[in-house]
Amino acid sequence: MIREMKCGEEDKVRALLAKSCYEDQTFWRKEVKSLQEYLGETSRIPISKQIKGKNVIFVAEENEAIVGLCWCTIVDRGVDRQAEIVEFYVESEFRGKGIGKKLLTASRQLFIDERVEVAFVWTHHSNEAAIELYKNLGFKVVDQLVMAFVTSQAT
Repeated sequence: MIREMKCGEEDKVRALLAKSCYEDQTFWRKEVKSLQEYLGETSRIPISKQIKGKNVIFVAEENEAIVGLCWCTIVDRGVDRQAEIVEFYVESEFRGKGIGKKLLTASRQLFIDERVEVAFVWTHHSNEAAIELYKNLGFKVVDQLVMAFVTSQAT
């Protein structure tokens, strides 16, 4: 079942975020952190009304356990409304069962309902499964150079 995250489920979502970061590091980090380190870092993420802007976290629930998430944010920039899938993750043993597609479909509907003009999702060039899933749901690869400034605090 796909639904919005309920109050009181923040720690379950944080645990999935930590797993996502742990798996994701293989795509771009030279140094490997442990899952325990990521659990400590994600424990400080304010998953609540404290976050400014419109944030919706969809969760996938199987047998009363949260096994996936899709965190969406919407920003009205004054000239347009943009959205981003900030985090997207499905537990490894539940992949290939259509859960990711259902999470992204719920997100797309949110973007349509909110009259978003463009929605972004970021992934790594080598994450072929994610790229295929996004393409199948109407996301398109754009020809854009993305540059990042990473502060010393973030490393």
